[in-house]
Amino acid sequence: MNRLSLDAPLVAVIWQDFLANCFPSTLRPAGRLMLGLTVWAIYLADRLLDVQLPASDAEMMPHQFCRQHQRLTGVLLAAVLCADFLIGSFWLRHSVFANGLVVSAGVITYFGIFPVRRIAVEWKPLAAAVLFTTGVFLVAWTGTVNPERTFGWPAVAFCLLCFANLVLISRWEQRMEVVSTGIGMAPLVVVCAFAGASSKWYAAVALSGAGLMALAFLGNNLSRPARRVLADAVLLSPLLLRWTSIA
Repeated sequence: MNRLSLDAPLVAVIWQDFLANCFPSTLRPAGRLMLGLTVWAIYLADRLLDVQLPASDAEMMPHQFCRQHQRLTGVLLAAVLCADFLIGSFWLRHSVFANGLVVSAGVITYFGIFPVRRIAVEWKPLAAAVLFTTGVFLVAWTGTVNPERTFGWPAVAFCLLCFANLVLISRWEQRMEVVSTGIGMAPLVVVCAFAGASSKWYAAVALSGAGLMALAFLGNNLSRPARRVLADAVLLSPLLLRWTSIA
């Protein structure tokens, strides 16, 4: 799943489902499929752009796989985009589709800017976290009255969690120190842990944030592929809370 960049779509769909459970809203199969396929397409396209640059010693497993199988990745990307287009054209609610076009403009801007390596290192994780959060919240935001009041802080908490995940992975790839990243996540984890007493959403953010903190402090004892996989695996905390009485 990591080599084919399927872990990110899985994380997105799980949090989207969890959001609809924590803040009841209509979530249809088309909306789930559209999010999963769109996130997959973005990650595949991002990998294809990245591997046009010379390989580095710190290149991670998904990029290595994409570099070795660029034709396969291109075919997958084309198939995913076609499926995405069909679902969006025939089965997605019009209001969701209209808001999705705004997100598409952000995605186009993202790909227009971040092939430049210097800019990517500094701002790419933040831009990716914002886009990922927007995709997860799009359906619920569209179908809710006063979405700013309902989803403002939950979206901020989730965006910071995604940002921490991406920064941690980026620092590992660049062989940089990551303990400071773990320390920087502490306020988010503490605040969400307290808020989690009344909301499973914040409890899940706190649980995943604690997992990222543990990886920041202990990850150097793990292999590079293991660290990369675990950094995404700890984001699956909604699976522990969705059907349990925890929090």
